[in-house]
Amino acid sequence: MSTDVNGLICKIHRGATIRAVFKDECFGVVNVKLAHAAGHLEDVMAETRYQLAGNAPQLYERETVRTLGRPLAELMCAHVSLHAGDRVLDAACGTGIVTRVAVQRYGDLEHVVGVDLNAGMLEVARVNTPVTRVPIEWRQGDVCALPFPDASFEVVLCQQGLQFVPNPLVALREMRRVLVPGGRLACTVFSEIPAYYAALAGALARHVSADAATSCLSRYTLRDAATLRQLIEDAGFGAIEMHVLEVMRPMPASPASVVEDMARAPYARDVAAVEEAARQAVGREVSAALYAYRDGDAVVIPHRSHLVQAQVA
Repeated sequence: MSTDVNGLICKIHRGATIRAVFKDECFGVVNVKLAHAAGHLEDVMAETRYQLAGNAPQLYERETVRTLGRPLAELMCAHVSLHAGDRVLDAACGTGIVTRVAVQRYGDLEHVVGVDLNAGMLEVARVNTPVTRVPIEWRQGDVCALPFPDASFEVVLCQQGLQFVPNPLVALREMRRVLVPGGRLACTVFSEIPAYYAALAGALARHVSADAATSCLSRYTLRDAATLRQLIEDAGFGAIEMHVLEVMRPMPASPASVVEDMARAPYARDVAAVEEAARQAVGREVSAALYAYRDGDAVVIPHRSHLVQAQVA
């Protein structure tokens, strides 16, 4: 079975069927550690619905936002200039970390609206709404059909959401539609495959399935700078500037933690379908591959992202 990471990415571009693609690993199965300790990992994994159900949004907020989402949002907002009176849309807002950072940094905005398709993520966003002078609203909606009139915002922000929508070009055109003339877009998407996921995809291809490996890498399909720039241009934006932002993300390094991570992933069913020995082999191989990144009991993995800034042409 091929373990070529670039080949798997190409497979995604050619339209390979991916059972489910979501915004992070913390989806579907919850309380995996308890289930694993009780010896019921296969049963729990088999019940995965690949949706943000149960406490998955809380796990996303607690684990992923803490180690990646917040540091990246802080970098993004440090590079993006927001002005007094700006109306800001946080597109594909998830649990609202970009909104929280933006209102803390810029206290004179007119208002900020966070929109996301998933009700569970929005509920966590509401619970974590900061005390601020800036009015904040959370709305459920599809970034490919934004529920706002034309020219409703001066700024659209989108952190690590564009690569997960069914049609990024349609989503970008919707973002342009809701911007005023001269309105500004700022979005981030991953610019390379982090070492953790490169190692995981290779091990999945060897021990689980090519489909699982492909799903693991699906979030990196817009990493090519030229492709991303062309997509932004095709959506009707100009004055495009691109930079790379880097977050040094701490991640668990043990073989057991890799297995637990897979149980929360969109490809959890594929992993559950193989023998326990195969799952343990994935855990061992990924843990060994990350030796150079070890820092005590964890690994610290660079996560690099394109920051794209553009204006309505």
